[in-house]
Amino acid sequence: MRGTPRTVALVTLVLAGSACSSSPSAPTSPQTHSSPIAVSPDGSRLFVVHPDADSVSILDRGTRSIEREVLLASAPPTVDPSTQRFTPAVGPRALALDSSGATLYVTGQRSGLLYAIDTAQGVITGSVAVCSEPIGVLVGAGDASVYVACSQDDEIVQVGAASLQVTGTVVTPRKPWGLAWAPDGHTLLATHLLGPGVTAMTTSPFALQATWTVPDRGPESNPQEPHGLVRGIYDVVARPGASELWVAHLMLGTDTPQPTLQFNSTVFPALSILDPTSGDQVARLSVQATTSAPGDNGAFGDVVSGPRALAFSGDGKYAFVADTDSEDLLVVDATQRTEVTVVRPLPGHLPEGVVWFQNEVYVQERNTEDIVAFAVQEGGDAGVTVTQDGASFKTLSVDPMPANLRLGQQLFFSANSEEYPLTQNNWVACASCHVETRSDAVTWLFAQGPRDTPSNAGGMTDTGFLFRTADRSQVQDYWKTIDVEQGGHFEPGGAQQPLLDAIAAYVNYALPVPVAPSTDETHTLQGAALASLRSQGESVFVQVGCPNCHSGPAKTDSGNGNAALNLTGPVVSSLTTGGVLLHDVGTCVTGGPWPDVAHDDIDGDPRPACAFDTPALRGMTDSAPYFHDGSAATLEDVLPAMLQAAAGPGATPQPLGAADQTALVEYLRSL
Repeated sequence: MRGTPRTVALVTLVLAGSACSSSPSAPTSPQTHSSPIAVSPDGSRLFVVHPDADSVSILDRGTRSIEREVLLASAPPTVDPSTQRFTPAVGPRALALDSSGATLYVTGQRSGLLYAIDTAQGVITGSVAVCSEPIGVLVGAGDASVYVACSQDDEIVQVGAASLQVTGTVVTPRKPWGLAWAPDGHTLLATHLLGPGVTAMTTSPFALQATWTVPDRGPESNPQEPHGLVRGIYDVVARPGASELWVAHLMLGTDTPQPTLQFNSTVFPALSILDPTSGDQVARLSVQATTSAPGDNGAFGDVVSGPRALAFSGDGKYAFVADTDSEDLLVVDATQRTEVTVVRPLPGHLPEGVVWFQNEVYVQERNTEDIVAFAVQEGGDAGVTVTQDGASFKTLSVDPMPANLRLGQQLFFSANSEEYPLTQNNWVACASCHVETRSDAVTWLFAQGPRDTPSNAGGMTDTGFLFRTADRSQVQDYWKTIDVEQGGHFEPGGAQQPLLDAIAAYVNYALPVPVAPSTDETHTLQGAALASLRSQGESVFVQVGCPNCHSGPAKTDSGNGNAALNLTGPVVSSLTTGGVLLHDVGTCVTGGPWPDVAHDDIDGDPRPACAFDTPALRGMTDSAPYFHDGSAATLEDVLPAMLQAAAGPGATPQPLGAADQTALVEYLRSL
């Protein structure tokens, strides 16, 4: 791979000092897209969210000191002494300022609230319940409305800024995430984290206009060439001074089977450039994986991973990309559509946001709760110097997350192989497939057979065995995944064991269960009516016999009769002391080019091809597709096999009427 780590880059740039777009039709809001970091219109302050501390910080940009910390919960999060779990109550994810900088709006992913904060006083002036897991937030022209992306409800909500009341709702495709203004300043855009792409909406009237697909890239003759299914669509930004939309995302090479599937054929970073009128893809920029890669695939000479956030120079000539997993700042010549340089490593960890103001770029680092600034300045024979401008500065006075969980968080999201050997050449992090620590919604062709990516949400401590066929018993066993899929060099025991233990602690104790949708699938029921329907669904769940397998706090029988999770126990189909309880539920892939096969677990114990571990039922709405091979796209598709499994092999499943099926699906969505 070309390119070497550097902290100072010399490049040729011509930059205009401007906080926002130079387009005459730009919105009156100082922000063009939602972000976890923002700068005030006059440049005097920076604002940052703390998802792991339930707070927002207001910083003096000149002195780089904390002015105020605004706690959004009744108290900072702490470790629950009975469960050892660390679960923030609010989980603020994004913020947006009004045009004067006087009011700051913040979304609470866990609380479901939109908060309004007086920036002069540093106090909450109001809040409103908007939806389940709100993420992106943006202020409209004239400061009249605030828009919120509701990731679990599949809606964009419009809130009156003066009244803090919901004034409108637009139903969208699955999992809207980031928000942005199109170049016209009036069309609202929303990304969809797991695809298909970007939705465009009018704001007067508030209505869905179109949904544009960011196209997948088909198989390549060389699996190391950038290709795959588009996922992790975090950010979309209109390029100032140009009719272009830039979208940051991943591509996942699910067509490549093991053992050909390796770290450099699994996941690829990409920036897609869309036409803001038609949504057509104009270009896609990605890494140069091999020397033969032509066209857009050769845009980046350095490998980066997890492009998360975008910012442009004021004149739109250069894009600055915060890469969460490879922990760097990628600088792209937006006119030539090629990499200028990559600034690596950053001084902190888990960069999630980036903002430009005049000739400074500020990168927010979530794991270390700080900001690093870079000065971009013309001068000298070398052109322009992009240099770290002083030491990184803290944005949080006291971090409530324990140190071992912070280390685990860093490692889970890190593809920064210069510090820890979890990957090779900055390619793949755990979070590359477990997007937002959950699922990438794809099926991989593993050696054991086709395998859907399971969600880690809620942790693994009460879910019994791990892997679809009970091949592993603890999170630390995923050293093998690190080695095989991420190109790492890990082994259990020895000097690296504390790192595996930290990852396990983070996964087991710091990943909350997703918040259930606050509306039904038809977007017509909420509140008491929805609760009643879900209660009916729970009765149906019990009536048809689902608890025969889906029992206990996580609704799984995995590990029943084998509390020690001893992998060497015999594979059994009914409860047996010391056994590994697996089931054939009729979903085994027995034909086609990539069937399920008999194999050994991590310790060499045999596993049959068609006997599967019972999955935990939680965060169901956030873990589609379903079954071990992802063959059921929706929960409705799950029901026939689920009812047959509940009835038993060869038995006639209990018939369900349409009303009971609807109620059962809504109950599953609530888990």
